[in-house]
Amino acid sequence: GALRVDQEVHFLIDAERAAAMVAALGARPGMVVEIGPGRGALTRGLAAAAERLLALEKDPRLAAALRREFAGRAHVEIRCADALEEDLSDCPAGFRLIGNLPYAVATPLLLRWMRLGARVADLTVMVQREVARRLAAEPGDPARGRLSVLAQLLLTAEPLFDLGPECFDPPPQVTSSVLRLAPRPRPELGAAELPGFERLVARAFASRRKTLRNNLPELPAAAWDAAGIDPGRRAETLSVAEFLRLRAAAGGGEV
Repeated sequence: GALRVDQEVHFLIDAERAAAMVAALGARPGMVVEIGPGRGALTRGLAAAAERLLALEKDPRLAAALRREFAGRAHVEIRCADALEEDLSDCPAGFRLIGNLPYAVATPLLLRWMRLGARVADLTVMVQREVARRLAAEPGDPARGRLSVLAQLLLTAEPLFDLGPECFDPPPQVTSSVLRLAPRPRPELGAAELPGFERLVARAFASRRKTLRNNLPELPAAAWDAAGIDPGRRAETLSVAEFLRLRAAAGGGEV
């Protein structure tokens, strides 16, 4: 696996941690999609374990080297592609996703994959420890934001372990966390309702220092009363349940 921080690539060299990430998938996973294989630290273990492996590597040179290494392995596909642009909706239902997320785009990647819903069985991902904190941030935590609300609405999160800078070459100036994320079996919003909710949450957090009333000025007083929410609060103080009530009061999230 390769870790990308501020345009610099850091390659995972800790074999024990790499094996632990692969082992987190359990025995004989079916279809696995790996993000950012780099030099193949995870890819080798995944190729041995999975029935089918698709590895997405953005760097053409790294992708070419992996293609040479795995030539003749019919169940392994190395695709030179940007994970932010790759459509995974054609993968078989229940596929597993694993990888070291480029830190600059970890949030948009996670938001993109959340929309796949139950098509993905789970996501075993390495993120910057600060991103892991945002995923788990409760109401009132300054780290709470749009990612926190959507992740807690759609996913369950299980922290697995941390990796220090010494696990990579060259060592980054950050600590990484590995998490297992899984879609909630009965999400409170369907796929058709999610875009409106996402827009509402994004607007609520648009200016973090402003109150909800200032970020959502179109909402009438009756909507705040119906939701039971003081518009003088800030978005980071709201629970998922309160955002859902606000959505209902706002007519499905469109404001």
